[in-house]
Formats: sequence, structure tokens, C-alpha cells
Amino acid sequence: MVVPKSYVITAFQLGDALPIKACRSTLVGRMISAGSQELFYGSSENEMGFTLILNYGVVVYAGRSEADMSTMNHLLQKLAQNHLEQPLRESFSVHSGAADLEFGFSEFSLPEISDDVLRIVMLHVGQSVALDYYESLADTLMQAPNQFIESLTKHGKLTASRKSVMKYIGQAMSMRSRIIDNLYVLDAPDMTWDNETLDRIDRGMKKTFDTVTRFRALEDQLEVVQTNLELFVELLQHRQSNLLEWIIIGLILIEVIKLLLESLF
Repeated sequence: MVVPKSYVITAFQLGDALPIKACRSTLVGRMISAGSQELFYGSSENEMGFTLILNYGVVVYAGRSEADMSTMNHLLQKLAQNHLEQPLRESFSVHSGAADLEFGFSEFSLPEISDDVLRIVMLHVGQSVALDYYESLADTLMQAPNQFIESLTKHGKLTASRKSVMKYIGQAMSMRSRIIDNLYVLDAPDMTWDNETLDRIDRGMKKTFDTVTRFRALEDQLEVVQTNLELFVELLQHRQSNLLEWIIIGLILIEVIKLLLESLF
């Protein structure tokens, strides 16, 4: 089998998660590696190309046709948790024949392409599209409380209903938890620990996709979201406390009026 000199790598965010066990029992092909968090399928005698399935809702292809990717995406979307109607997509190219490792804006060249090289590059492209997804979720969390903040600015108090505030808090906590649970995607793969070349590729891909800076920005956004949650919970508690105080005052007034009426009559 002739190994291609170049591969186009394309990653899709299909949903919040992909169940690895269900994917493994559904898909067929030459499996190179399998774990609780990913599946890696390689070329066979009848087809060229690789597929990497990641449990945080991402599938990555190398050397697959648009038709093949579309067919596979349609199959995996049925398994995905909270699948996206319009999956996020990102592409990257890998070329062999270079004298040394050479990283470009949307491509990477090296002397020789191997299964391990493809896997680590595919993993980084998948991580990048996942970060795009998490960034969009964080932006949603940041924008959602604007109506509450406007009421605080205009009226000096939280005027929204308790139900709407609690709904935001619930959605924000759920979304924030999903993001934090999957931030392990930024950890260095085990295969890089004892292989200098793969370690160089891992570090080079992180730099190419600006992974560290994007991760820190995402962390900062999550900190703001956490602060917002704490603020709104405190405001709700304060409003509830004020309401209880007025109820108690009202009950006392009723009792006083009853006593006065009884003394008069």
C-alpha cells in the first residue's frame, strides 16, 4: 500500500459528547488503538485514510473524502449527546518529505508520516475545534446575564423573576461543568513522554493553534461566569430575605390590629 505524501486533516465537533463504547460497537475498520476516551482507526487494504473519535464530541479524519466524512458524520451524530445541527469544522494539512519539522499557519511538514504522527496531529486539530466550541459556550454564558445586569444598573436591584434567574444559574452551572470536565483535552498525550520527535510535534502544534493562550482566556471567562453565579445567588438570597422580613412585619401588624380591635370592642 502506497503511503500518501500529504494528508488533509479535518475535525468536526458533532455534539457535547460521543459515547466511545457505542461508537466502537457501531463502526468497522482497522483499529489501531482504543481507550475509554478515544478510538483510532487506520487505513485498510480497501481504503486509505484515518479516523479519530474523541469522547468530547469530536471526530477527526485524515485523507477521507467529503462523501466519506459526510456519511460517517451522519452515523455518529445519531450517537452524539446534544448533537449540533451545524457541526463546527476545522482543517489542517500534513506533508512529508521535509528535512525537519516545519510548522505553518494551517499546515505542517516533516520528513516522514507515521500512524503516531497522524494521531497526534489529528488530536491537536480535534482539540482546537473543541476549544472553538467551548469558547462559544463561554461567550453564551457571558452574554446571558446582560438583562439582569441592566436591571441592576437601571433600578439598583434585581427585577427579574426568581424563575428566570434560577434558570440562568442552572444552565450556567451545567454548561460550566461540561467545559471543565473536558478540559483534559489540553493534556499532553502519553505517547509524547518517551518520544522526542512526538514531543516536538506536540509542542509545535500547541504553538500553531495558540492552545495555551486560548485555554487561559477560557479559564478567565469561566472565572467571570463563576463570579456572576455567586452574585446572582447572593442577590436572590437578599431579595428572599427582604421578602420574609416584610411578611413577618405584615403578620405582626395584623396581630397588633387584631389586639386593638379586641380591646376596643
